Amino acid sequence: MQTAKYSVTKAAEEQHYTLGVAYPANEVDAHGEYTTPEELEKTAWQYMANHGGIGLQHQDGTLGHGKPVESYIYRGPDWEIGDQVIKAGDWMLGVVWDDAAWTLIKGGILTGYSIDGEAYRKQTAPPSEKGGE
Repeated sequence: MQTAKYSVTKAAEEQHYTLGVAYPANEVDAHGEYTTPEELEKTAWQYMANHGGIGLQHQDGTLGHGKPVESYIYRGPDWEIGDQVIKAGDWMLGVVWDDAAWTLIKGGILTGYSIDGEAYRKQTAPPSEKGGE
């Protein structure tokens, strides 16, 4: 099973800002799970409505090192940047980081986003097995 690899798409040094895919739609992740663009949109909106801070590498006590300033579902067309392709339905997240987190980003220790949360599982075939959805 191949998983998607996404990294920071854009970085602005002066602003301590990064933009990247928070979660790709219809792609199997490292846990063997995926979500549809419709469900991902609900998740992205719920996240922005109920959360305000971003932590570091799922570690307790790190919430607030990053502040989300942009969150949107990419509507397409496919956007090729570097070795990755951002597709319609992917959740994009723009974050402004504090000095400590920015040092980790510049050092290559933090290279992308990893969402943390809970989900309800529903057994379905992954997109690659459903005829290319």
